[in-house]
Amino acid sequence: MVFFTLDDLDNVFTRYAKQQGFGIVKGGGAYKQEKGKTLNERRNCTWKCELGGKPDARIRIHSALVAERNGVENFPVSERQLRNAVDKERRLKIMEGDAKAMAAYFHRMSTDNQNFFHLHRLDNDERMKDVIWVYARSRAAYIEFGDVVCFDSTYLTKRYLLPLANFVGADHHGQSVLLGCALISHEDAETFEWVFTNWISYMGGKAPSGILTDQDATMKKAIAKVMPNTRHRWCLWHILNKLPLKLGGYDKYDEIKEVLLRAIYDSYTVEEFENSWKVIDAYNLGENAWLQGMRSTQRVESMNSFFDKYLKKQTRLYEFVQQYCKAMERGAEDEKQADADSARFCHQLVSDFPIERVFQKIYTSAKFLEVQQECLKNLYVSIVGCKVVDEKVLEYTIEDRVWVRDPNTRKEIP
Repeated sequence: MVFFTLDDLDNVFTRYAKQQGFGIVKGGGAYKQEKGKTLNERRNCTWKCELGGKPDARIRIHSALVAERNGVENFPVSERQLRNAVDKERRLKIMEGDAKAMAAYFHRMSTDNQNFFHLHRLDNDERMKDVIWVYARSRAAYIEFGDVVCFDSTYLTKRYLLPLANFVGADHHGQSVLLGCALISHEDAETFEWVFTNWISYMGGKAPSGILTDQDATMKKAIAKVMPNTRHRWCLWHILNKLPLKLGGYDKYDEIKEVLLRAIYDSYTVEEFENSWKVIDAYNLGENAWLQGMRSTQRVESMNSFFDKYLKKQTRLYEFVQQYCKAMERGAEDEKQADADSARFCHQLVSDFPIERVFQKIYTSAKFLEVQQECLKNLYVSIVGCKVVDEKVLEYTIEDRVWVRDPNTRKEIP
């Protein structure tokens, strides 16, 4: 193909990338020169593929090896296996000084508080491999708020590329609370089993009733083995982040995205969701393996941004656990302040419902405001009929206003 301008070429690349479901960025290039002067016009340019994030040499290596073997069916190593093999050398190279400093810090913490839990294991070369630690405060919080937890391993430390795996819950103010942390060398089933087993053991042997994770098959396998009675669900935030990658190649991607978001946010019953999900048939998405697999919370995003306040690109590994402690202390201060605010301030009632007054007394300020919104909606309910079923039962017919989410603001409107 011949292009007369770089803009024409850029438009073709951009359209193709969108159709295939990945992004590209225009990199550097040289400018034309005339009589020793540099003109404001490029003579060449470089485009970089951002498939699933920043350009990754491992993806290009795997693609090249597959091409050499004339197809993926002739190459027994998957892309994920190649990633683990490459990462093995890079991730486990923890400096000796860092490992010793981290161990010394954990020892000091254990001396100061016997309820502080930490555990690590070494690889075959006696280098630190995986680390897990839980503060006493986290264990106490788990007793109160450990019904449902979110487990996330997508946050990476910049220096070592070790996935930081967090156990996160929500307290009585709706604030995120840290329930444990681990630095893991590999994202495989065996490693996750090690993390889950030791975490549950320290938490008194009680697994959570529910757990939210990203769409990772190895996590699913580990959870099924270690926590067989725990209800496992995928995190909505991770799913929505993958929409452009998994569905961006379809011509009607914008329409598909809007219908899917409507099904997710505006369905109040299982039947409503199943009916909305029929969009798969309408847009011929039945062969999309990722979307079909979903048939079988923002809390992760907020925790990742929370840690960004305490970590920098130059943060050393032994410094990380100390910064994590500071993050724990900040969370404790926020909870203490929210407790004080709930005790000092009392939100006004918006209705004459006796139950709202009860809610006002038993809920924290943040939770009461949520319940109060439901009380406000009940003001729109009108009784349009009453039928006597028997001498002890009355059957009322009511009329209610339907509330839906605005597709642009995602806020509920009547």
